[in-house]
Amino acid sequence: MSASRGTRVPRAWGRKAVAVLAVFGAVLAVATVTAVLAMGLSWNDVVQSYTLTNLVVGCGFLVSGVLIGRSQPRNAVAWILLAGGVGHLTTAWLGPVILFGLEQHWPDPLTRTLTTIFLSAWQLGLGGLFPLALLLFPDGHYPSLRWRPLAWVIVGLTVLQISLGALGTGTLFGEASSSSILSIGLVMPTQAILGIGMVTAGTLLLTIASLAVRYVRGTEAERLQLLWLILAVLAMLVINSQRWLTGDGPILLLLSFTLIPVAIAVAIVRYRLLDIRFVMSRTLLYTAVSVLAIAVFSGLIAGSSFLVPEDADRGVAVAAALAVAIGFNPVRVFLQGMIDQIFYGARGDPAGTARQLGEQLESSDNLDGLLERTRTVLRLPALSLPTDKGTIATAGVPLNEGTDVPIPLIYRGVATGTMLVGLPRGDNTLHPADRRILSLIGTPLAIALYSTDLVAQLQSSRAAIVGAREEERLKLHRELHDRLGPVLTGAVFRTDAASNRLRSDLGETESLLVEVRAGLREALDAVRRIVYGLRPLELEELGLPGALRQRFASPQDRGSSSVTVRLDTPASLPDLPAAVEVAAFRIAVEAVTNALRHSAAESCVVTIRMAEMLTIEITDDGLPAVAPWRNGVGLRSGLERAEELGGTAVAGPTASGGRVYAELPL
Repeated sequence: MSASRGTRVPRAWGRKAVAVLAVFGAVLAVATVTAVLAMGLSWNDVVQSYTLTNLVVGCGFLVSGVLIGRSQPRNAVAWILLAGGVGHLTTAWLGPVILFGLEQHWPDPLTRTLTTIFLSAWQLGLGGLFPLALLLFPDGHYPSLRWRPLAWVIVGLTVLQISLGALGTGTLFGEASSSSILSIGLVMPTQAILGIGMVTAGTLLLTIASLAVRYVRGTEAERLQLLWLILAVLAMLVINSQRWLTGDGPILLLLSFTLIPVAIAVAIVRYRLLDIRFVMSRTLLYTAVSVLAIAVFSGLIAGSSFLVPEDADRGVAVAAALAVAIGFNPVRVFLQGMIDQIFYGARGDPAGTARQLGEQLESSDNLDGLLERTRTVLRLPALSLPTDKGTIATAGVPLNEGTDVPIPLIYRGVATGTMLVGLPRGDNTLHPADRRILSLIGTPLAIALYSTDLVAQLQSSRAAIVGAREEERLKLHRELHDRLGPVLTGAVFRTDAASNRLRSDLGETESLLVEVRAGLREALDAVRRIVYGLRPLELEELGLPGALRQRFASPQDRGSSSVTVRLDTPASLPDLPAAVEVAAFRIAVEAVTNALRHSAAESCVVTIRMAEMLTIEITDDGLPAVAPWRNGVGLRSGLERAEELGGTAVAGPTASGGRVYAELPL
């Protein structure tokens, strides 16, 4: 069989074949109605001969097959429904025709041949191949190739049922009788009939199991399609409940079988016609509540009849009705919660879900686990937390690329990140209830992302501090080894030489001592330069305001022009931490140096204020830049000093020139 790969027919040819079968089926339906009216059959005759049942079921199969075949001509389900529709309509048409032939004494071979077709044709539908349509639902493929033997069993049972009908005896026409022309008077042993029934029942159970497998392993769209089929089956079972319980019932109840092919067509062609989950959940809810209410009512009536007089039956009924009415709403709410949990996960309890997820976040920093838990309870395909540096947490696999819905994560009025929500296949928007839950858990996630970012910044800051410390050590090493070391070594050598010539050549000794003195002065300058690099001497002697006044006492020379620096600072400041003084001094010096090198400024203003924090601002009157600054090493180093101390610093152009601003905690 090729059903597992879809019917391999060209689309154009397939649609033409569908049209031909549709016309043929319509002709059979019209011919059936015409024959019934022409013969003047009573309503009871039409019903009891299953003519009406076959007509309605056949039309349901045919219309459903046409709808599927026109949109998906390669879907094997369409062709099975079309075959079933033509089969039922053929049987419906032949019923009154054979009755008419028997009344008119048509040739026996003719009526028997028509009877053979009558007994066989309808079994292409509900009697035989219909389970195969369920097995291949909804795309015309097997759930997997392991289900192919089941398809062969279904086909074999169909052929067997047709053969038994053709070879057996009996007719559906009461006193008028016509047997199959192929009849050999075959009567199957009871054990054989029982065996065939067991195989048929097993086949149906396995077919239902295949649908369950599809639901568990399928995509969101396939699950919604299966819900249409499940809803139709439940409705059919409820309508025919009397037949299942008693083994008999009104024949007209069989018309409900038409719901199944119609549901199959809707599921394949327009499964999003309605919110099938809502319809399904409410159907299950009110069916369960109705059954429970009837059971409770009946139980109360039966139980009370033993305790009260017979003449109090009306009162017992009223009391039972009141008891059922009082308990109806709590039972409904309870059952609705259970059913909604099955179809929508935790969507119905946003506060409780958010609380549980928040507690999980408090007890663990595993964001991947939290997203997986959220995805599972909300029945979502995927969740992720992307950042500028990559995705830090993810769960599931997106089904619709490019349609992820972003949920902003806000903390203290600032967006700390975004949560991307993967939509189920076929969905274009996020359900409002899911959005509410995700928004509720967005706050703890935003805090988590904020904390993660703080940790990353702390690690980066620590790395920068370690790097800066090593750079300072390297710089100090070079100063001592490359500059101070050779000078002191030369002074030692000259001192030794002078000592050796002290008695023999006073002139040469004096010359060597002069060189030693020059070397020691050079070494002293090197030591001062190293010490100044560690902490400016002006700060040690004059404090921050005095050191800045001394540094900027005269215009700063830039070659062909100069920049005047004006200081706006208190005459004195309380004792400041050494690190704060050095950072403020370095920031001011580097900011003025930056103005000298990179702007046409003629003046700078250095403003220092002290309250809860020490603020320092350096502005110049240079032309405003057209783009943000790319800070050099010196200025960047000064700004990093502020951040290392836990403060903030910014540098960039303004409408009137350049500006460097820093806040340093005390």
